[in-house]
Amino acid sequence: MIPKKGDTVRLAQSVTMAEFGLALCDDDGEGLEIDGVVVEAAPHMVNVRIRRLMHHSRITGPTEGSVSRWVRRHEVLEVIEGEARLWPNAAGLKAVSDEREGKAKRQTEPVCWTVGVDEIPGE
Repeated sequence: MIPKKGDTVRLAQSVTMAEFGLALCDDDGEGLEIDGVVVEAAPHMVNVRIRRLMHHSRITGPTEGSVSRWVRRHEVLEVIEGEARLWPNAAGLKAVSDEREGKAKRQTEPVCWTVGVDEIPGE
C-alpha cells in the first residue's frame, strides 16, 4: 500500500504511544490506533497530520489543533474512508476509537449502597 497526499490513514499502536506517551488498549486488549492525514509520502517514511486537542486556557478551554509527525511506512496500516478524527487527551482516546469502530458504549453496572445497615431486611 502506498498512501498518497490527502489520504486518511490508520496508524499503528506505536504511533499512539509516541504521540500520547501511553500504550492504551480497548476492552478486548487490542492496542488503540489513531488516524491522521498524509501530508507527504517519502520512500520509507510518511508525514501525517494528527488532529488533537491542544493546551487549553481557562478562558477559551481546549483548542483544536494538529501535530505533524513522521512515521515509518509500516506504521501506516491502511487507508480509511472519511475524515480523520479529532483525538483528545489520553483519557478520551478510547471513546473516540470506539465511535470510529462503531462499538456500543459499555454501560456501567449500577451499584446500590447502604449506609449504617449490616443487612437489607427481606420483604
